[in-house]
Amino acid sequence: MPRSPVVGLVVNPQAGRDIRRLVAYASVFDNSEKMNIVRKLIMTFLDLGINRYIIMPEPDGIVTTALHSLPNNAIEDIEYEYAPIRVSGTWVDTYDAVRYMIGKIDALIVLGGDGTNRIIAKTGIEVPVMPISTGTNNVFPYMIEATVAAEAVAAIVLGYVKIEEGTYKSKVIRVYEDGEYRDVAIVDVVSTSYQYVGARAIWEPEYIREVFAVLCAPYNIGLSSIAGLFKEVGHENDEAVYVRLSRNGAGKSFRAAITPGKMSKISIAEVREVRLGERIHLSPGSTLIALDGEREFLVDPGSDLTVEAIRSGPFIIDYKKTLSIARERGFFESFN
Repeated sequence: MPRSPVVGLVVNPQAGRDIRRLVAYASVFDNSEKMNIVRKLIMTFLDLGINRYIIMPEPDGIVTTALHSLPNNAIEDIEYEYAPIRVSGTWVDTYDAVRYMIGKIDALIVLGGDGTNRIIAKTGIEVPVMPISTGTNNVFPYMIEATVAAEAVAAIVLGYVKIEEGTYKSKVIRVYEDGEYRDVAIVDVVSTSYQYVGARAIWEPEYIREVFAVLCAPYNIGLSSIAGLFKEVGHENDEAVYVRLSRNGAGKSFRAAITPGKMSKISIAEVREVRLGERIHLSPGSTLIALDGEREFLVDPGSDLTVEAIRSGPFIIDYKKTLSIARERGFFESFN
């Protein structure tokens, strides 16, 4: 019997815990539910003949708890190792663990939000990625049943569907300060007038200056919903949207769902469609840049800030397309 493929597991215990649960009505995605998702993933994989894992260690022990909750006959069939990293309880754990997995896994499953998947994009990993949403205001990862996610991953790693058939190369936004590369986002870059990083999340529209988004739609929650008021841009579209907000209340007013349970009034000064690879300058005067909904770094108001959208992110599994192809090729047929 051929050896089972190896699946990487990254579970972010901090996803879904930010301040928007205090200042808005964001839902809570606790670690018990994350453990339940992991358990369903593993049990589905076992039914499909996949039993090998490399796991990101994390201080809450979510995957460890899930493994110990499995039936005895199931846990005996599983081979796994923890990535040998120094656990810090920060984003560095995700980065270091995934970097260790490169060349050792056939697919990666990520439980987290936009922020977690942004770190995945920074690692440069090239295997198919299944992003499962467990954060706040998520745009990039899927809200998907774990069983279906596992089926889609299995269909690819078992060879029923080729990587080029069942995935797409995701877009990223590269940020430059005075011509030097600074950081990357996978959904949106927002320039603001905040003076501090603080609680990181953004829920006050008066501080928002500009939004540059590669994923946006009117049915999103979060900062990308501002761009989504004017154009819907998905993973498949080779474009981005730039929006400049009015600083004095001039311009046409709109309502945007920046935070759950609240419609915020904003005034728009300019909207532009931007091609991939087209570098644009942000307006001078911004003091802090937010990436994928979180305040990340302060900048000098006199800095020359530029952004560009390119298709150089991870290969993301299109689970609907993958399972449709897999069905046609007998993936769901029982061979017992």
